[in-house]
Amino acid sequence: MKQKTRSFAALALLVLLLCGCQGRPLPEGMNEETLLQNGREIVALLASGSYEEVHGMMREDVAAEVTAERIQQLVLKQTDGAGTYKQIESWMATGQSSNGERYGVAVFYCNYSKKNVMFRLAFDTSYELIGMEVRIP
Repeated sequence: MKQKTRSFAALALLVLLLCGCQGRPLPEGMNEETLLQNGREIVALLASGSYEEVHGMMREDVAAEVTAERIQQLVLKQTDGAGTYKQIESWMATGQSSNGERYGVAVFYCNYSKKNVMFRLAFDTSYELIGMEVRIP
């Protein structure tokens, strides 16, 4: 139970890191197209149910706090009732910072058969996944 609580707390923290996206410059050295391409790959993996693979793309310290099962629970809960994934409709990239760390955020609005779903994915300057938010806007 303690591990479940820690994993949930870690995912909650990751979501909080991503709140308040506003078009800010990316951290120095980050390329917008590379950030968006990495984000597209993660969206495709999440939409196809490849949670272990997404977990493997997380930065080591983040992956230690979150399991593939927790990622799966998050995605399934947040996309419940959305239907089947169709395509990415629109996207944007922005820079953020938290606790002294600057990172890039790729935001994707995706069409599902019944509702739209937003994926907000945070990457460190080495393009390792450090956070995610999935929700129906």
